[in-house]
Amino acid sequence: MKLSSECVPCLLKRAAYEVELCAPDRVMDAFAACSEVAASGVRKGMSSVEFATDIHRCAYDIIGKPDPYDGLKKRSNEIALALYPEAERFVRKADDPIRAAMVASIVGNVLDFGIAGSIGTPESLKKEFKGLLGEKLGYDDSAKIAGLMKSAEEILFLADNCGEIVFDRLLLEQMRTLTEAKIVLVIKGEPILTDVTRKDMKGLGIEKLVDEVLETEGLAVGLNLWTRGVNSSLKARMRKANLLISKGMANFEALSEHRWRAVAYLLRSKCGTVSRALRVGKDLNVIRLVKGGKH
Repeated sequence: MKLSSECVPCLLKRAAYEVELCAPDRVMDAFAACSEVAASGVRKGMSSVEFATDIHRCAYDIIGKPDPYDGLKKRSNEIALALYPEAERFVRKADDPIRAAMVASIVGNVLDFGIAGSIGTPESLKKEFKGLLGEKLGYDDSAKIAGLMKSAEEILFLADNCGEIVFDRLLLEQMRTLTEAKIVLVIKGEPILTDVTRKDMKGLGIEKLVDEVLETEGLAVGLNLWTRGVNSSLKARMRKANLLISKGMANFEALSEHRWRAVAYLLRSKCGTVSRALRVGKDLNVIRLVKGGKH
């Protein structure tokens, strides 16, 4: 997805939010430095995730801490684990369990702090969880995606946030009943925002549900597909895969700039730019399949 004018103030606000978490006395320093990056770094046609990565790298340098969201990530996983039995019942009682598991997996995507359209604290998810599960989908390609899963030989599952990864267990379990494909989980190699790393998955039992775990290279929002030589082997695997499961907005923003055999986008449309790119309303749960090309 291309950078839009709406992205710039949103990213500056989020940079200030993460500095506030760890170094509140340096918020204005961070805002000034990130504003300079924004002013000098904008290029026509650049992707939103490349720009976002530059902004967050600047903020992280000022913070001086590799994982400013560490505490929020732990709390997100704890809250999600407490809600897991309810999500499990939702899937078990559903007429279409794979679709229900996709919905449960998407609902965790609201755990994304410091931006509009997300839930402000992990604890707030408790109050809204049941209602979010019951919402109508803004787009529903679940049946088509399930059909692709059945015939696939290899599926790459691009994970997103902590908390959300707990509910991904339900989807991975349902995928195991539906397909004999090799399932490869892709997680962050370095901490960025609340995205899940191998450390964050410890004790969740996720690795038992997949055949392989791959880690991305470098600090990047979404997935760095713009720097030559970065994630080269991962990109090759992604191009060969029969299906990519792309969780969250940042992965959509990265993947939609390129051509793939088939991508299932599972996300919450939390901003206007992403909503317009997907051609759906704002603040909706979306299950969208794109085959054979860019979005």
